[in-house]
Amino acid sequence: MDNANLTEVCGNLEDMGSSLPEHFCRMVIRRMEGIGYTAWDTTGLWNLAFGIQKAEQEILDYCHIDVIPKKLYPMLCDRSCGQYLYGLKQSGKLEIEGIDLSGILTSLTEGDVKVDFDKGASDETRLDVLLGMMMNSGKGQLTCYRKLRF
Repeated sequence: MDNANLTEVCGNLEDMGSSLPEHFCRMVIRRMEGIGYTAWDTTGLWNLAFGIQKAEQEILDYCHIDVIPKKLYPMLCDRSCGQYLYGLKQSGKLEIEGIDLSGILTSLTEGDVKVDFDKGASDETRLDVLLGMMMNSGKGQLTCYRKLRF
């Protein structure tokens, strides 16, 4: 991981009004590298910070809280990465070749547990499933942190 990238993301987040710490930014960059995304440029780093801030604000608004608890950082990390990758996909700038889609579930059923790794599915389909899972990560977990608004 390049420290300049980390500094850039943290600075962009601070400019956007986020109070997330540097170690969270490091977590997000490492998560992106873990799925095979390493094509960073200045615009990409700003868009990553934008995805983080957007996911952060969605959680803050849903839970009616002022600060993201540390226990939600892994979920926020996945949601942030999903937001970033989804934005790239929608703009036609996402290069699928570098992303490891080999172990992506194409369906998951909870009642009587059914997991499907459809090897015949296209990379586009598997990417859509990955992005959907990442952007909706931990939805049930959020109810534990939700407060009533008066």
